Amino acid sequence: MATPTACTRFSDNYDLKEELGKGAFSVVRRCVQKSTGHEFAAKIINTKKLTARDFQKLEREARICRKLQHPNIVRLHDSIQEENHHYLVFDLVTGGELFEDIVAREFYSEADASHCIQQILESVHHCHHNGVVHRDLKVRRETIVRGRTSAMLEKVQATPGTQWFQGLFSQLNV
Repeated sequence: MATPTACTRFSDNYDLKEELGKGAFSVVRRCVQKSTGHEFAAKIINTKKLTARDFQKLEREARICRKLQHPNIVRLHDSIQEENHHYLVFDLVTGGELFEDIVAREFYSEADASHCIQQILESVHHCHHNGVVHRDLKVRRETIVRGRTSAMLEKVQATPGTQWFQGLFSQLNV
């Protein structure tokens, strides 16, 4: 994960750009790091609506994202808490769904499929090795980016001793 900076406000470090997606408590927007010009995806959580339990889940999500350091896993670069919002800054993922790429091809070779599955399984293995269980593998969750695919992690209820999550952080070469 990137070294924390002395600035505590998101706007000191990043410029927000267009919206990429939206959920019940959060919105994902493209952002640009001011010091480097690098683009990221900022998951912006409205903390005004969160319960104490929701805050625990948010902290757990950030902790797990920091733990999952793997070449095929989208990286959490920054986590910034402000009065009414929490910002999680991830690798920017663009390019469309893996499912759409599969459908658009007239022929999807066994070698291509095998390569994708291998990378998914390596990502899942890394999650399991770190005590994180993937509960919802779907081709539609994967997003192609620069010849790779990826999807955001979605938090769900954890059981004692095991951290359960939906959504895979897999970056596949397709």
